[in-house]
Amino acid sequence: MKRNGAWILLSFSVFGLTGISVPAQETKPEKENLVVEPGNDFRAALQKGVRLKKVGQPITAKLLEPVYAGETLAIPAGSTVKGHVSSISKVPMHKRVGRLLDGDFTPPKIAHVTFDQLVLSDGSVVPVHSDSTVGIGRVANSRYLPKAQRPGVRQKLKSAMAPLKEPNKLQRLGEAAVTSLPYHPEYIDQGTVFDTALLEPVSLLAEVSPTPVSTQIASDYLNLHLLTPISSNTSVAGAQIEAVVSQPYYQADHQLLYPAGTILTGTVQKASSAGWMKKNGSIVFAFRSVQMPDGTTRDIHSTVGGIQAESWEGLDVGKEGEIKATTSTFARILAPVSLIGPSKAVGDSTLEKTAWSRSGEGRKGFGLLGAGAAQASVGTAIGFGYFGAAKRLCNAFLTKGSNVELPAHTPIFLRLDSNNPTLALATP
Repeated sequence: MKRNGAWILLSFSVFGLTGISVPAQETKPEKENLVVEPGNDFRAALQKGVRLKKVGQPITAKLLEPVYAGETLAIPAGSTVKGHVSSISKVPMHKRVGRLLDGDFTPPKIAHVTFDQLVLSDGSVVPVHSDSTVGIGRVANSRYLPKAQRPGVRQKLKSAMAPLKEPNKLQRLGEAAVTSLPYHPEYIDQGTVFDTALLEPVSLLAEVSPTPVSTQIASDYLNLHLLTPISSNTSVAGAQIEAVVSQPYYQADHQLLYPAGTILTGTVQKASSAGWMKKNGSIVFAFRSVQMPDGTTRDIHSTVGGIQAESWEGLDVGKEGEIKATTSTFARILAPVSLIGPSKAVGDSTLEKTAWSRSGEGRKGFGLLGAGAAQASVGTAIGFGYFGAAKRLCNAFLTKGSNVELPAHTPIFLRLDSNNPTLALATP
């Protein structure tokens, strides 16, 4: 009986083991050495505001756009780049008039930043050699949309309120309070964007996996980065311009048409400079030829469908690719409205008898200094109120308009025409 029990136990153990599945070893994605050539640029944004102190101060930012080597993703968006403040310069006096009229006597400082380290997702650090760059403010996409697809008032307000929902609210509130003082330290604000070009090749070991055909979807736009700065004030019709493809462009049949690094050439077709009485500038340019990776040059037909520039510029893209600077409708409405406060106080001086109401009118005219000076009398508060209203009216209707300024590395969204000969040549 004991021998029969032993045989039964042995049988269960053997058959039980054969039923247990052994987990297969996970196949790690292959890695290969990728080289990102000079001329490729990093577009990175500051995730947290930094007080500008001295040369050599460390700066950390995150990439806003992926970096490609041909059609292979070399550096994903969100990767960290580290650098330092390489130099600090001051703004010329004639460009400080606006801040002085607002009661801000702090000489503005411009930080020149150089990035020298790239931190990959696995924590490895790759040294890079990049050009020095100056940060720009928050950027916004401006694209042409048919009237039916344009955002409504609610969506515009939602977009305008988006920065208020970003992290580090207390820090940003503290910085705003400090910078309202007549003399204050300078900050590199959260969201500041840096465009820096590589000066030397960067070799890195990246995970490479075949891109599924299903993800190689034809893009609506060809993504470019400008190599030639463009300005409606200085550029002239016929001037040659260049741009580089920043992301690979696929056709509807999943065929790669333009890998990253492809060079496009074009010309400025029309440029109108800004003038007084808020006449804003405009510019039209187009790309007409593309240099393929094999060295051949082909013609293309395209229209600028959108750009990415500083949000305060308020650039608008037309159906035919014309880029215009605009004046805020909201600012034009508020300018006449700002006359109501001091005008009411003239008719009824008791409206400005409290310290709070006087400081409000004084602040409109001359910042915190005006708020303090307005406590002297009702007449002083009314005077500062009218001064602030006059500034708003001048800025909205009388002063010189804005020019279209597109520095090097500005992202351009190019819309290819359906009768593009390059598309026809590339179709199998």
